[in-house]
Amino acid sequence: MKKARRALETSIAAVIVLWLVWLADLLLPADFRQYGIRPQEVAGLPGIVLAPLLHANPAHLMANSGALFVLLLVSLSFSRRLTFRTIFIVIILSGSLVWIFGSTHAVHIGASGLIFGLIGFLLFAGLFRREWIALIVSVIVFVLYGGALLSLLICMPGISWSGHFFGFITGVLAAWWTRKASAK
Repeated sequence: MKKARRALETSIAAVIVLWLVWLADLLLPADFRQYGIRPQEVAGLPGIVLAPLLHANPAHLMANSGALFVLLLVSLSFSRRLTFRTIFIVIILSGSLVWIFGSTHAVHIGASGLIFGLIGFLLFAGLFRREWIALIVSVIVFVLYGGALLSLLICMPGISWSGHFFGFITGVLAAWWTRKASAK
């Protein structure tokens, strides 16, 4: 029960942070969105870490808030340690890949890369770990978010396909790299 409560509190806190950053962006004179990932620009490097906190508008933030909350809750309930390792890997590695390969005519923002990273991690952790609980989690995540994977096949204007793609790939890599680590 304590583990579930902690997972719930952490998931709520993460979403609150996203909303507080968006409100600060709305209320302060600076436009925080400029601090997203700007591929192949040295000034865009801080965006690797900052981009998941920044959102274009309330609809973008709402879409990411719901998915991030659910995926964090599931992942933290499975393993707090592996979730934090995965978040670190996904943010740094996928952000770096977006910085290297992303569209140079865009500023990449949003928690979508992290969301797709969590999807990739949770889907493949069950396969790589070969544990029943991890397999059950993988099936649940596939049922809930398998349809989102179709967006990896479609490039849409205004949406960072590279953020989604590299987030998913690094989530799968995180599942592989942590497959032998204790889930406790």
